[in-house]
Amino acid sequence: MKKKSASIVVVLLLALFGGGAVIASDVDLNNNADTTYNDPPIDDLGHDEADIDDHDTVVISDKELNIHFLELGNKYTGDCVFIDYGDIEILIDAGSRTNSSAAITNYISPFVQDGKIEYVIATHAHQDHIAGFYSTKTTTGVLDSFEIGTIIDYPLSDSNTATRTNYEATRERLVAEEGTIHFTALQCYNNEDGAQRVYDLGGVTMEILYQPFYEKKAGTENNYSVCLMIKQGDKQYLFTGDLEKAGEDALVDYYQNERDGLGHCILYKGGHHGSSTSSNLKLLDAITPEYVIICTCAGTPEYSDTPSGQFPTQQFIDRIAGYTDKVYITTLMVDYKNNKFESMNGNVVFSVKDGEVAIACSSNDLLLKDTDWFKENRVTPAAWA
Repeated sequence: MKKKSASIVVVLLLALFGGGAVIASDVDLNNNADTTYNDPPIDDLGHDEADIDDHDTVVISDKELNIHFLELGNKYTGDCVFIDYGDIEILIDAGSRTNSSAAITNYISPFVQDGKIEYVIATHAHQDHIAGFYSTKTTTGVLDSFEIGTIIDYPLSDSNTATRTNYEATRERLVAEEGTIHFTALQCYNNEDGAQRVYDLGGVTMEILYQPFYEKKAGTENNYSVCLMIKQGDKQYLFTGDLEKAGEDALVDYYQNERDGLGHCILYKGGHHGSSTSSNLKLLDAITPEYVIICTCAGTPEYSDTPSGQFPTQQFIDRIAGYTDKVYITTLMVDYKNNKFESMNGNVVFSVKDGEVAIACSSNDLLLKDTDWFKENRVTPAAWA
């Protein structure tokens, strides 16, 4: 059944990486939920304080695998990762407020040329990951802006928020009325009811990983996060949502027993927005990441008034520094009270073509360690000195 057409943004092409193109962008980010905090207040009618800016789009050859880390149109930290591979599109999360849906839709529309997103992953039931999926009286959610093939989401949740209710109601409506297929991550891992553990995308696979909190109670909603691995030949790209230490340790232990470890990952989406609770050494030792890209708003006081505890935290930086200095951040907080924020790297695109990795950023390509914010607000680890 045909769904509403997504609006198309004007695409301005600049030559980049010898055949790709990048578009400059002024964008902003959304909300996130740290383990020790409750979900931030949400207006489920879509009346958010922050304005949404249109996103320019990074456009690269459709023969490449392109993984886009999006800014989300307001001052709040949140996750949204868009994967474009030929005619196949995957959207992982749609944070962080309901009004983020416009920023997400405007950004991804040029890539979704047939109007269909083949796979949507909702990692867990926090608004900074799913609020942009559903529609309100004043916003059109991402799930109502495109045809949706398959939704894969969390098997368990303890959330009793309107965010979860609205997302799941939208999901069920799409299944009943639009023919969308729905599986939980546990169904996928178990190859049950038509779900698949590994989806073959033709030269690239998407594997839904197992972690024990798919089927037992967690101490935090974040540890219910769906985890997945994208594989391209011998290259691996890992996404763990907001998984925290207990979840990360269990994930590593399971795959150490199952297949001698997760293995080296070229790309790791920095867990839980660069929080102190994620990207722990056990996981980092298991995956030895080369590139780490984080959807977050650097220096936001949203969850911590203590500067060292603001994303990306000093603890995260100290741990990741032993593995790589290739760390990129989407957004920078300027003045939280007055809704002022700007791009740090901006929309970040990790691309692989003919085995070669390239990074394209809509604002600038500075590594985190080379930014003014880092130099003014963080202590440089010895590995980065």
